[in-house]
Amino acid sequence: MNLIPKRLSQFISGITLLVLISSCGHKNQQIEHDKYITEINQWHQQRIHSLKQEDSWLSLAGLYDIKEGTHTFGSDSSNNLIFPPKAASELGTITRHDSVFQFTINPKAEVTNGNGEPVSETVMHPINGEGSQTKLRYHSLFWYIIKRRDHYFIRLKDAQNPNFDAFNGIERFPISQKWRVKATFHRFDKPETISIPDVLGEVFQDSLYGRLDFTIEGQGYSLAPLGNPDTDDQFFIIVGDKTNGNSTYGGGRFIYCATPDENGVTYIDFNKAYDPPCVFTEFATCPLPPTQNRLPIRITAGEKMYHPLKQL
Repeated sequence: MNLIPKRLSQFISGITLLVLISSCGHKNQQIEHDKYITEINQWHQQRIHSLKQEDSWLSLAGLYDIKEGTHTFGSDSSNNLIFPPKAASELGTITRHDSVFQFTINPKAEVTNGNGEPVSETVMHPINGEGSQTKLRYHSLFWYIIKRRDHYFIRLKDAQNPNFDAFNGIERFPISQKWRVKATFHRFDKPETISIPDVLGEVFQDSLYGRLDFTIEGQGYSLAPLGNPDTDDQFFIIVGDKTNGNSTYGGGRFIYCATPDENGVTYIDFNKAYDPPCVFTEFATCPLPPTQNRLPIRITAGEKMYHPLKQL
């Protein structure tokens, strides 16, 4: 005999259904949250992995401005370009003609190319403004040519740089989806010029195609992203905030985000804000946040200031 009235039974069934639906909703939210946490952690693990590679910012050991003409290089103080003490005293000469660099190696120096073959002479030149394809090596030291604005440099790296031993990861703020914000791209009628300072006190110009507008806790903000939304897959953002110089690097942090979709929408994930190369080495020249990108709030997300282990 059913002792529960029909209407009461229906009410109980309805409540049970709502509880189940709510439970499923919370479960799905937890799954999505866990998935997001995993994604950010994997991104960070990949960044740490890349920093531990031989050709990374941690291996950077020197930066030499190359003028027109012929220059000697090696560890001896009589050279025009003085390499670290572990280099041979006289490695050879480098002759620059415009953007072409001729290296003539001292026969007594054991310099090799990327294939491990001995080198007596070779030519280097940057490719599309990036590092030259050819690399030369002397034991743990290796180098190539880069172009930065109107200057050419030898970028010297050391596969056994003490920075690797001092590296013990990078502390981060707790991951929170609060800091993954929806942003709308406001395109300018025509590209504007943006001035970007760097750590050397110089200022360079770049093209700005628009701004990214977003809100945090109901307050509106904007950032100026570098990159062409019509040809690039990602924007590059140099951002400053009120944590800089305290818990984060004083010169701001970097973020990449996807260029906007057909509706002008993208997402800025501050959990992926990362330290610029200048926190790892004195031989990097980092851009600083332009005026447009200095947020008047604390962004407690992403990487904190890097602190290397003290060497004994």
